[in-house]
Amino acid sequence: MNKILTVSIAAYNVEKYLDQTLSSLNDQRFLDDIEVLIIDDGSKDGTKDIALKYQDIAPGTFKYVQKENGGHGSTINKGIELAMGKYFRVVDGDDWVDRDGFAEYIKLLKKSDSDLVLTQHKTNCNGKESLLDLVHGMESGKMYNWSDNLNIDGITLHMTTVKTNLLQSNNVRITEKCFYVDIEFIIWTIYISDTITYFNIPVYLYRIGNASQSVNKKNMIKNIAMQEKVACNVCRMYSSFLANKELSVSKSEAIYKRVAQSVGSTFRTYLLFDSNTESKKRIIDFDKKIKEISPEIFNILERKRFIKLMRMGNYAFIPLLRILYKIWILKY
Repeated sequence: MNKILTVSIAAYNVEKYLDQTLSSLNDQRFLDDIEVLIIDDGSKDGTKDIALKYQDIAPGTFKYVQKENGGHGSTINKGIELAMGKYFRVVDGDDWVDRDGFAEYIKLLKKSDSDLVLTQHKTNCNGKESLLDLVHGMESGKMYNWSDNLNIDGITLHMTTVKTNLLQSNNVRITEKCFYVDIEFIIWTIYISDTITYFNIPVYLYRIGNASQSVNKKNMIKNIAMQEKVACNVCRMYSSFLANKELSVSKSEAIYKRVAQSVGSTFRTYLLFDSNTESKKRIIDFDKKIKEISPEIFNILERKRFIKLMRMGNYAFIPLLRILYKIWILKY
């Protein structure tokens, strides 16, 4: 039976959460319509045992794939390589899906032929859920082209479904042995798609507040070299895409927003460093790299008021920005 969707599970040492993840996908309403690839990225805990339990329960749906550790990007690459479904999406091994929302989403996906499908997602922090509404002005279920005047605040990995054949035929590869690579996948999906549909359904539940997450502030400081690497990568991608293909205004804007998010996040992590001197030096050095990669990108990034303010007066406002940003983090 042909599957409508491949769900690629990025699983590394997630024995604490994986049962909830896979249980949410073990539902008779859509079990025969999906394949779930559990990509074990060299886990040292009981991840394998949990994955094999579900493979035994529904071998036609759940498939355990073991590989050497290569990072989140490597699990996405392996998932793309093995995927057999018409569509492809990623679910992290410590997150899960809303069963009712997912069942409705699969029904609609069967009728869809858009290259890219977006859904809503929620964050879950200690049981408290918040809906993130990032898409505006798009009629649910209607197919749009990127040439239409679309208003999308941002596209995240947790709301993204894309045709598998587009990923495979364009040889989409995500940086391995590195955190923060979700943004590369998102930019690729925008670039390779021509048509886009939005389903106004909450499907994905993203767990936040886990101290081991890469987006934890302490971990971001620890892994700043990876964050900077990815930011530079997406700047190169954007520059290459602009050179190789005439992009519509909406598509260019959607990619720009993701690039600006990655670069801006890297700058903000540098603001968290202990010393004003080190923060300023690292920010200036990183900004020079962006300019070397693409003067055009360097200039358009000033559309972000934070970046424009940071550069003003030869980066003179960095000490003030450091104080304000730390106050903001403590508040929220």
